[in-house]
Amino acid sequence: MRRRARTKVRRSLQRGVACALAALSLSVAPASGAAGEPGAAGEPGAGHKEQVLALYQVATQLLDAGRTAEACAVLEQGRTLDPTAINLLLRLGECLARADRTASAWNVFSEAAAIAKSAGDPRAARAAALAGALEPRLSRMEIAVPAAGAAPGLEIRRDGVLVLPAQWGQALPVDPGTHTIEARAPGRRRWSLARAVPPDGARVVVDVPALEPEPPARALAAPPPGPRKQALPAVSVAGQRGGDGSDGGDGVGRAQRVLAFTTGGAGLVGLGLGAVFGAQAIARRDASNKGHCDARNRCDAAGVALRADAQEAGTASTIAFSAGAAALLAAGVLLWTAPSRPAPATAPARRSAAAPTTAAASVGPGAFSLVVGGRY
Repeated sequence: MRRRARTKVRRSLQRGVACALAALSLSVAPASGAAGEPGAAGEPGAGHKEQVLALYQVATQLLDAGRTAEACAVLEQGRTLDPTAINLLLRLGECLARADRTASAWNVFSEAAAIAKSAGDPRAARAAALAGALEPRLSRMEIAVPAAGAAPGLEIRRDGVLVLPAQWGQALPVDPGTHTIEARAPGRRRWSLARAVPPDGARVVVDVPALEPEPPARALAAPPPGPRKQALPAVSVAGQRGGDGSDGGDGVGRAQRVLAFTTGGAGLVGLGLGAVFGAQAIARRDASNKGHCDARNRCDAAGVALRADAQEAGTASTIAFSAGAAALLAAGVLLWTAPSRPAPATAPARRSAAAPTTAAASVGPGAFSLVVGGRY
C-alpha cells in the first residue's frame, strides 16, 4: 500500500514539474525561431524547439492520465509555435482521434504526411497510413445549393467558417456532433440551420433553400401631433365708457387687481422656495467640506455626492427665485395699470384721459406667458 501511494505521489510530482517547465518555457524562451529562420522540416527553430518539446511531453502525460481534451489543447499550442513538427502533429492526430474528432484527426494526419513527404522524411508513410485507417470512420456533410436558388453574392458558412462555392455539393468530412449552417446574401433574409451529424461514417445532406427577399423598409410613421400652443384671447382691462360718459369698467379693474394679488402671492411662494433650496445647497456644500473635500476640491465618494446635491439645490433655488421675482414684477404692473374706481361726475375730463390697458396670455405644454400693455 505504501509503495502504491509513493508511486502515485511520484507521478503527480512529475506531471506538475512537466507542466511548470512547459509554462516556464513558453514565458521566458527567446523568440529567435522566427518565421524567417525555420529549421529543417520536422525540426522547429532554435527558439521554439524547447517549448514544443516541453508541450509534447506534457501532452503525453495528460494522454496517459486520460485527460484527452487537455492534451489536445496543449498540442494545439505546440502546433501554433511550429506547424511543421511532425512528431507533434502525429501525437495531435492521435489525441483528436481519441476524442472522436475523426475529421480533425484525419486532416492533421494528412497534413503531417504532406509535410514529411515534401521533406523526404520516412514518417510520411506512417502519417498516410494513420489517415487511411480513419477514412472508413469519417462522417460527412454535403451542403446542397440549387443552381436556380443561388442568389447573387450568396455566402455559406459552417460553424462560422466560409464554405467555398467549389465545396458546395461535396461530401466533406466533419467531426460528429451538431453543426450550424448559415446562408446570407445582399438584400435577402438570413437563413440558418443546426444539424446533428452521427459518428462512424454517417452522411448528412443539408439543402439550402432560396433566400427570401428582404421586406422593403417601412417609412417611419409621423409622430402623433402633440397639444398645440393655444393663445388666449387678449382681454381689455380698461374700463368701457357708457353712453353718458360714466366709467363702466370698475368690475374689470377689480378683476385685474385680484389677478395682481394672486400673481404676487405666487411670487412670494417662489421666493420662499428659493430661500429653502438655497439653504439646502449651503448646508450640503458645508457638509462636503467637513472631511470629504480638501481645499483643492478633491473629494471622496461621499463628498462628490454632497457636492452634486448642493449643485442641484442651488439650481432649483435660482429657478425659484427667478420665477418668484418675475411673478412679483408682473403683479406690480397689473396693480399699477388697473383702472381706478369711478371718479365723481365733476371730473369727466380726467376719466376721459385714461387709456385702455390690455393683457394677453398664451399657454402650451410646459410654457406660460403673460403680456400686459397700456398707456398711463
